[in-house]
Amino acid sequence: MTIDTKVNCGSCVAKIQEDMNQLLGKGNWKVDTTLPNKPLTFSDKIDVEELWDLLEEFNMKA
Repeated sequence: MTIDTKVNCGSCVAKIQEDMNQLLGKGNWKVDTTLPNKPLTFSDKIDVEELWDLLEEFNMKA
């Protein structure tokens, strides 16, 4: 599954990395900061609401 984010750079990824690894598991997600929409790709086995809440907490929800 893929959603658009405001995770703009490596520093942004580093900010959310620990929480994302806890929520999704290490290696089970990635953000492409080179694309304009900053897509976050992850397993569809996650509660998307939890993911949105996490991104919102870091002000990175698109």
